[in-house]
Amino acid sequence: MPAFRPRISPLAVLALSALAFVLTACGGGGTTTGSVTDTGVVTGTGATPTPPRTTTSGSATTPAPNPGTTGTTVPAPNPAAPLTLRAAEAVLDRRGFAPLTERDFRPDQMLKVLVGVRRNAPEGRAQQAFFFVGNRFIGTDTSDTSGSISVTDQHDDRITLTYGLYTPKDALANPTDGDASVTYRWTGAKLVPTGSIPPSSTQVAGSRR
Repeated sequence: MPAFRPRISPLAVLALSALAFVLTACGGGGTTTGSVTDTGVVTGTGATPTPPRTTTSGSATTPAPNPGTTGTTVPAPNPAAPLTLRAAEAVLDRRGFAPLTERDFRPDQMLKVLVGVRRNAPEGRAQQAFFFVGNRFIGTDTSDTSGSISVTDQHDDRITLTYGLYTPKDALANPTDGDASVTYRWTGAKLVPTGSIPPSSTQVAGSRR
């Protein structure tokens, strides 16, 4: 006896095809699994990312802040902010320097200074002056070190440094070419030297090394 084969009408085939299309479009047969995190990003296998959330203020919509943004304006120092000697010494320490002497530091002044000597420097002759306004470090006297620096005058907004000067033949421990004084003044926005800072070349007379 021949096997029974049910006959399906063309109309039934069309109806089944339409049903399969609807289920697929609605995600009924998809494989995406995942969840939305607090940042608005979808996670999980086969998930499609969604844009990050934005924060709305009034009628304007602002993207969430980017922590990598550069160009932030640094606030000006607060001249009245306190600064301890230990905090100032920590600034020198992070840069590889130790205080030459603590007696130069005057916490009651707006403009403060500590002369530091670079660790392991030959005969302690790699020195820089570190300036502070309020409780903030604002910079050094020069970009390179000098052989001999002393603080010879101080006021609330200006400090005078005196550099020992060398001839090309001088030993590092013995500057014989006199000295030069430079006054550094805080204008309220920057530190400005009054007078010429001696050169640092070992090949010229009058060098601060």
